This record gives sequence, structure tokens and C-alpha cells, in this order.
Amino acid sequence: MRTRTMSRLLSAVAMVFGGAVVLGGLTAPVAGADTDPGQSDSGRSLVVMGDSNTANATLATMQAQPTGVACTHLPTSWPTQLAQRMGLSRNNDVEDVSCVGAYMWRHGEDHYWTALTEARQAAADGAFGPRTKAVLLQFGLNDAWGADHGAQGALVPCMLNVLHGCSTDDAASDGNPPTLLTGQDYVDHLRDIVTYIRYYAPNARIVLVGYQELHTPGDQAVCMGVLGVPVTIPRAGAITDVFDSLREAPRAAAARLGVEYFDTAAVTAGHGLCSPEPWLNGVFTPGPDFLGQPGHPTLQGDTAVSQALQQFLSTPR
Repeated sequence: MRTRTMSRLLSAVAMVFGGAVVLGGLTAPVAGADTDPGQSDSGRSLVVMGDSNTANATLATMQAQPTGVACTHLPTSWPTQLAQRMGLSRNNDVEDVSCVGAYMWRHGEDHYWTALTEARQAAADGAFGPRTKAVLLQFGLNDAWGADHGAQGALVPCMLNVLHGCSTDDAASDGNPPTLLTGQDYVDHLRDIVTYIRYYAPNARIVLVGYQELHTPGDQAVCMGVLGVPVTIPRAGAITDVFDSLREAPRAAAARLGVEYFDTAAVTAGHGLCSPEPWLNGVFTPGPDFLGQPGHPTLQGDTAVSQALQQFLSTPR
């Protein structure tokens, strides 16, 4: 058993540390790869990894990023609010490496932001250590649509196609069928990262964070507000099927990996895009979320998630 554990650890170290961290065209040596986690009081209390639902940048930020990847974060994003609620912001005791456009995993790793890219960056910053209390990961939405389209590039045109809609059959005929992720997909692509975190941050709770409620489970319709005017797409199975899978797959993976799952959809239930009070942005929603990314959390949504996560993490396992 010990040999198998050590083999898995060495595999995880090799996966996370490819000799150097390559991020944004810069190459930096990785520190701490040979550090015994029991010999130093290192690490940051909270580490967050994820995609656009995590970072939640604005449309203006995205337009300034020709690559489609932005690692800036809204000051109201749920990780930022969570760090403030936990009292970690004032002494920089949080590491948020989430990026808009990040994937859980992609072929051609060096050309995409992925969970592995973010893990390498956090490791290079010395974020993983005995002091680390929680590592939160939110991935999968971009993987469901692929590198050629990305989540927003696939979802928004679908939602705005009022006459035709976007059923699963329609998406397939257009050459853009979604990939319904499974728990095994998450296990395959996050296992080595989890193994690495578990070794170098032995006191940390590792949590797979799900996505917010987009639609009522079982319903094939989605909505999207355009300048505050609600538009309903009755045939949108290509979207609803993806979000259904993104609720079940990480939950199943968490059980297999021996980590925790946070059900964001349960926290945001009743506030999907078709609800009277959506906690997701439409297209140019009047008010403080005017430049918010369509289909991404509003200020209210991020606040609700940060509150629930604070309570979740303060409750003993």
C-alpha cells in the first residue's frame, strides 16, 4: 500500500511540476517541490482554483484579453467575498488563481489555462502547506463545449436563438454537440492534483465546488434577459443537459476521490435564469451587473455562495 501511495505521489509531483511553471509566456522555477510538509509552517489558509464562474470578470475585462483568458477577478466574486468573510484579505492569506476561460483539462496543455496550470501557479507561490485550511476547485463548464467554442461562445448564441432554440439534436447537427461530463472524467483529470494537494497541504479540506442553478432540474427551457427584457428559449436541451451533468459529475467524483462537494445549485435554487429574481446575468442587465458576463453570477449570487461556503467551511467535517 505504501509503495502504491508513493508511486501516486511521485506521479502527482511530476504532473504538477513539469520542471517549470509556464504562465502568460513567463517561465519561473518551481519552489517547494522537495519540501517535507511536516518541516515548515508554510502555505496560505485559502486556495481557490477555477474558471469564469469563479473569477467572474466583466465583459470589459474580457474585451481587453484577446486570448479569451483573464485572471483578474471581480472584487465581488465569491472567492473575494469569502476571503473577506474569513478575515484573510487583510494579511494576504488567500491564493485565488482562478481564470476566465480556464478548463479542467485540455490537449495541448501549454496553450490553455487548466486546473494543472493553476495548481502549478499556486505551488510556485507557496500557497500549499501545513497552514492551508481549504482548497476549493470549480471546473468543468468550458470542458463541456470544447476549445473551439468555449462556454460563453456556445451558450449565449444558443440562448439568443429565439426561433430555432438549441436542443441536443440541433447542437449535434451544427457540429457542436456538448460533452456530458461524468464523475470519472473529473477523477481522471483531477486525481493527481488532489494527491499533490493532499500531501503538501495535509490539513486542508479539498472541496469540489459545483455550479449555480441555471434552470429547474428536468426543464428543457432556459431564459436570458436582454436589457432587462426576459426571453425564453423552450427548446434548450443542449444547455440544460450540460448543467444537469455539471451538478452530478463533480458530486460523484468527490465521493470517489475522498474529497468534499459543495452544491452551489442547492444554494442558488429558485434563482435560475427563468426565475422572477435571477442570480445570473443576462445581456446588459440594468443596474450594477450591466457589464457582467451573461450566464454568470450576479452580485447577489456571489454573495449567497460566499455566505454558504463560509458556513460550510466553519462546520466540522
